[in-house]
Amino acid sequence: MLPRRTEASTVMKLIFFLMVLCAVDIIHAQRVDPAPSQSVTCRPFGACEPCPQDALHEPFCHPFGNRQLMHCSNTTTTMPPDYPNPTSPSSEAPGSLGETPAWQPCGRITAQERADFYEFVACNFFFAATTIGVALFRSRRIEAHQARRLAARIGLVRGGG
Repeated sequence: MLPRRTEASTVMKLIFFLMVLCAVDIIHAQRVDPAPSQSVTCRPFGACEPCPQDALHEPFCHPFGNRQLMHCSNTTTTMPPDYPNPTSPSSEAPGSLGETPAWQPCGRITAQERADFYEFVACNFFFAATTIGVALFRSRRIEAHQARRLAARIGLVRGGG
């Protein structure tokens, strides 16, 4: 009979082996091989643009409310190795069966973000200038009021009475 410590170690090794075997089986079952004769390839077409008001609920308008047009093609061949930045101005990949427009989400539009930032800075500058102006006006008014009270207290004001 094996010592208790060795039995526990053997049981743990067996449980670990079964867990790994189950994980490999699950991963193998989830692997999907696309049909080798056809695949869909999408390429960006155009720049990011704001989503229209009626499309803001669509998934391609999340998270920033911008979208980019894509041209998707059913292709029978693979894309050239320089796909993201092709050196030749070919508009379609060989074996293309047609293009379908689609949308993808994209990041923030830099020009719009820059304009929003400058608008924010201008509003802050306006509020700061207004606040400083009001503070200066109030301090001068309070200072004048205190000077009049002091003058009245020490009798510098000549009045009828």
